[in-house]
Amino acid sequence: MSKIDIHADDYALSPNTSEDILQCLRAGKLNSISVLTNMSCYDAYAEKYQKGKAEWPCQPLLAVHLNFMEGHCAADPEEVKHLVDGQGYFNITWWDLFHWNYSPKKFMTIKKELKAEIKAQTERFREKFGEDLPLRFDGHQHTQMIPLCYWALLEVIVEQHYRTAYIRITKEPIMPYLRQVSLWKSYRPINWIKNLLLNFYALGMERTIKKNRPSWQSENSPMFLWGVLMSGHMDRDRIGILLPYMKKKAEDKGRCLEILFHPGSLLEEEAGEEFVSEGAKQFYLSDGRWIEKNAVMSMRTEEK
Repeated sequence: MSKIDIHADDYALSPNTSEDILQCLRAGKLNSISVLTNMSCYDAYAEKYQKGKAEWPCQPLLAVHLNFMEGHCAADPEEVKHLVDGQGYFNITWWDLFHWNYSPKKFMTIKKELKAEIKAQTERFREKFGEDLPLRFDGHQHTQMIPLCYWALLEVIVEQHYRTAYIRITKEPIMPYLRQVSLWKSYRPINWIKNLLLNFYALGMERTIKKNRPSWQSENSPMFLWGVLMSGHMDRDRIGILLPYMKKKAEDKGRCLEILFHPGSLLEEEAGEEFVSEGAKQFYLSDGRWIEKNAVMSMRTEEK
């Protein structure tokens, strides 16, 4: 049987988002979470996590949720001036990084800035959660999948000698979705595009990580990520239908199955200057996050 990892992104996005995820942790429903280190509530909720964890049924794995989309930069603003506005808040999009990835004039400049920010965010994580903890990395809005970003991350890992146990490769099986014809109309068309694009990037990313892994870094376990095509609406009903097929696909390929949820909701009064993108803000405020939290809370032990 392949391992199943019930995962929550966006801890420390906001106080309410964090409280929702803490409820899931107290109920023992999560195997792992990703932590944003550059949002204004990070210090308070890193401390709240540390104070409360001893009482939880199980201890989740923690990942640095690299964030270039919201919040204030962790690096000196002068080191990341193409990524932030005059106040040091990120003001770029996923598509900006996508375009820079293919720009000979911008690639090296942006990679240098990304490296400075990745190191700064990682050091903030280590300050709160310990320097000896093996590091796990993923990216807010899956930016780690863009070659420009994962090369920056890999170079930081090597240069800083970070003991790294995991880097998320967003590789989502498509066949379980295609087999369930009755669900086709329930998926957002834009998410089909995301699935195909990220799966394309996953091919090169897996080869690159395997080829460039230092001898002192643990091997990145092969995995599938389930949560792109249904992003923002990982509801209980469709999970129940698709889970057996996703599990079988992972077992057949000898991969871990990471089931990605966003179970933390942003409150309207929390949506201040840290949140530049109106589109992303609506996602954080949507009912889909409440639906995903209910799905996490309803997961049974045998499903994990």
